[in-house]
Amino acid sequence: MTLQIDNVDAPSGPNEQPARRGLRRKLVLVGVAAALGVVAVGGATAAAMSKHVVITVDGQDQQVTTLSGSVAGALSAAGLSAGEHDVLAPAADTAISDGSHIALERARLLTLTVNGTTQQLWTTADTVEEALLQLGQDPSAYQLSADRSREIPLDGLDLTASTLHTVSLAVGGAPATTVQSGGQTVADVLAAQGITLAATDTVDPAGTTPVTDGTAITVTRVAVTTTTDTVAVAPADQTVEDPNLDKGTTQVVAAGTPGQQQVVTQVTTTNGVETGRQELSRTTVLEATPNQVHVGTKSTLDWQGSRVFFHDTEFGVNWDGLAYCESTNNPHAVNNPAGYLSTYGLFQFDLPTWASVGGSGNPGDASPEEQLTRAKLLYQSRGLEPWLCGYAASGPPAG
Repeated sequence: MTLQIDNVDAPSGPNEQPARRGLRRKLVLVGVAAALGVVAVGGATAAAMSKHVVITVDGQDQQVTTLSGSVAGALSAAGLSAGEHDVLAPAADTAISDGSHIALERARLLTLTVNGTTQQLWTTADTVEEALLQLGQDPSAYQLSADRSREIPLDGLDLTASTLHTVSLAVGGAPATTVQSGGQTVADVLAAQGITLAATDTVDPAGTTPVTDGTAITVTRVAVTTTTDTVAVAPADQTVEDPNLDKGTTQVVAAGTPGQQQVVTQVTTTNGVETGRQELSRTTVLEATPNQVHVGTKSTLDWQGSRVFFHDTEFGVNWDGLAYCESTNNPHAVNNPAGYLSTYGLFQFDLPTWASVGGSGNPGDASPEEQLTRAKLLYQSRGLEPWLCGYAASGPPAG
């Protein structure tokens, strides 16, 4: 669509002054030319005489001598013509005389794209700023593809104008800053600010979201990297039973050597702070050699015939004294009291009580060590209450 924007009414009000500095000049020149035209009617002889005329073209004066009696003739003598969209004052058929003043403002084609919408306009404005003001627009409200002071050439100008929006922008966890941008979408704003997104980065709202004043944009920098570390592997224990060592004791007879493994780990950071770690692989690069450990199997029990003694007073209990009262320290003792459950072993467990502390089978078939261990478990939960001979637990060790 082609519009002649200099034919629309000039803006009124406080903003009128910069809108059309050429318009007032044209009005003055029209008045002067009209007055001179009256003088020119004075007679045919004067019209035929040589005339000195001033022609002002886009604000630049030039002197022309012509025998023509009209504005059109004077322009022709100067090698000029008024185009369809140009502004000429006075009109082309107006008579002229010596000293006449003619004003010609040549129109330029302005291809203007505002927020993605394009239109073609004819304007006699000299600069981008004047053209926008003629359209009733504030140039400072737009991001322009050309400087506001740029002159519009005779062969026209393509101009892009995007409405400036005030948005907040936070990148990578840094405090938000306020920026002005002519971008129409979030992605446009980021591009205008020189901010690029990695494949793992995120932006909120999405890049396709239209921008308005007050839009808050947050860019989260997410980085995924891999690290390779070499870690030591402690040697395992290789055990061998040793009848010369007391049962329950161990001895390292040959220390092993540590190995090495290469560990590849994926590390995720969000705005520079680690937020995830995942092991991807683990490869042995050096085998560890095991520690050679001897495990004692030698009994520490004090056997006196069929009787066994522990010499143990853990928890303040004389376990040998308790066993002496219950079974005369016989690990295989059996008691079958009339009307009661049979009891077995050093500490005379009945079968339900034995099972309650994790025992299985007959207590009298278990080793003396196991019988003592389960007696201690029962003591920890019920004290000496289960044993009729509980009083003996505080006496001197038997044997």
